[in-house]
Amino acid sequence: MNPVLETRDLTFTYSPGTAYAKTACDHVNLTVYEGEFLGVIGHTGSGKSTLIQQLNGLLQPTSGQVLLHGQDIWADPKKIRAVRFQVGMVFQYPEYQLFEETVMKDICFGPKNKGLSDEEALQCAKEAAYFVDLREELWEKSPFELSGGEKRRAAIAGVLAMDPDVLILDEPAAGLDPRGRDKLLSQIRRYHKARGNTVLLVSHSMEDIARVADRVLVMNGGKMAMLDRTENVFARGDELQKMGLMVPQVTRIMARLRQEGYPVRGDELTVEQALEELLALCGKGGAD
Repeated sequence: MNPVLETRDLTFTYSPGTAYAKTACDHVNLTVYEGEFLGVIGHTGSGKSTLIQQLNGLLQPTSGQVLLHGQDIWADPKKIRAVRFQVGMVFQYPEYQLFEETVMKDICFGPKNKGLSDEEALQCAKEAAYFVDLREELWEKSPFELSGGEKRRAAIAGVLAMDPDVLILDEPAAGLDPRGRDKLLSQIRRYHKARGNTVLLVSHSMEDIARVADRVLVMNGGKMAMLDRTENVFARGDELQKMGLMVPQVTRIMARLRQEGYPVRGDELTVEQALEELLALCGKGGAD
């Protein structure tokens, strides 16, 4: 796989040169590959939000580099706006950024600013609306008439409509009920599979990350603590616990069953994987 984003000794210090100086991102060397789904986890204050805000130029590094397709995004500061079309960011509670008269105008805003014609922007916006299951009868309504979940999907559609090479989502399911959370994650996963774009998902939910991520980056104290395939990261439960993180509940249950002598793998990440393993185990028991 080819790298799409790289960081080289990426460092960011808040209030440098003062008594309040704090290094929130400390010499991070990260490679993100084209088409991968990368989960980003870490407790509050671990540096994950500071890291991702540097990946599309919202924050300029104190030192080090961010490379997009091999080019330093700050080589020409006048072009940093173009970087944000290629690396799209969805913040927590993105519905607070809705402002246009209608839902469709809001979704069209990004593509138009990218330089697309009205017709091209509308086509991109419609495709994005379909991706997030935003019904056509909602398109001409005011965004403020939508339900909370619909607003969330409309705001995310506005970023998807720009068709970024990299989509970064910072706690996109925050505040949603379990059904809304599951639906949104499924839509993001479907978008990723259909478009093949790179996706970075920041989440406090280990279960969410386990369901969708190919690899997981663990931030701790501003540094990269782990970067590996999802199953390998969550297999290091003791280390994660010391950082204030927990492996998915189903993984803990299956690991405990293995410790008790049951012939299961013990590294299952999702309920579906655990159910398949347990059904197979029951089948073996029944055959005996």
